[in-house]
Amino acid sequence: MDKLTNIKGIIIDYGATIDSNGKHWSEVIWEGYCQMSLPVTKEQFREAYIFAERYIQITPTCVDTDDNFYQLMQTRIGIQLDLMISQGWLSEENFRTALRMASEGEVPILDNISELSEHFSNVIAGYCYDFARRCTLDAIPIIEHLAETYPLALVSNFYGNLRSVLQDFGLLRCFEVVVDSAEAGVRKPSTSIYQLAIRQLGCQAEDVLVIGDSYKKDIAPALQLGCHAIQVKGQGWETDDVQFEPSISSLIQLYDIL
Repeated sequence: MDKLTNIKGIIIDYGATIDSNGKHWSEVIWEGYCQMSLPVTKEQFREAYIFAERYIQITPTCVDTDDNFYQLMQTRIGIQLDLMISQGWLSEENFRTALRMASEGEVPILDNISELSEHFSNVIAGYCYDFARRCTLDAIPIIEHLAETYPLALVSNFYGNLRSVLQDFGLLRCFEVVVDSAEAGVRKPSTSIYQLAIRQLGCQAEDVLVIGDSYKKDIAPALQLGCHAIQVKGQGWETDDVQFEPSISSLIQLYDIL
C-alpha cells in the first residue's frame, strides 16, 4: 500500500476501530454470552442487542457521563438480559444451570432472577472490558505516534461518556478533538458529525484522513466530503458490507502508510 502524503489531520472512529481491532462489538458481547453458557440463540441476542442500543438512545440518563467502559457495558448487557427475561428466553432455572456450568469452584449464592441477571451482566461486562483494554493497549503506541505528527480527532456514535472511557483507557490525551454523538446531537453516517470534527481540527476536508471500521458509517461519509479514508476490516455486523480499499486489518499497519 502506498504512503499517504499531504495529510494534515486525522479523524479516527472509536468503537470497533480502536477498542476491538475491527471486530463489531455485538460479536465480542456474544462471545461473553457463550463463555457463560447462557442458552439463547444468536437471533435472540441480536434482537436484544439492537433493543438495548435503541433504548439507550431514547433514554440517555441510563448512562452517566462519568461511566467508564465497564459501567457502560453493565448497563448495555443489563438491558439486553432484561429483555430476554421479559420475552421468556431466559428463566431463573436457565441462569442457575449456566451458573453451575460456568463457575469454577464454589457457586455464588444468588436468591432470585434479578440477582442472577446482575451477576451475569457484571461477568460479561468484565469480559468485554478486558477485551477492550487489551485492544486499546495495543493501539496506544500507534495513536501516540500519529499524535506527534498530526492533530487527531475522535468521532464516535456513543452515549455521552466517551471522554470518561478515553480517560480510563489512557487515550484522551492523544486527541485534540473528541466528538461524542450524544453530545453533538448528530450521529454517523451523517456527514455533519464529520464536518464538525474537520472544523475543530482547522483543516480542509481534502487534507483529512478518516479511519474507521464501517463503510456505511465511516468511509462513505468521509468520501462524500472529499476526505481520504482507510477501513479497518474485522468481523463486522453486516455480511454484505462494501469491500473498500485501502483497508488494514490492524492499526499497526498505519506505521507503513503514514
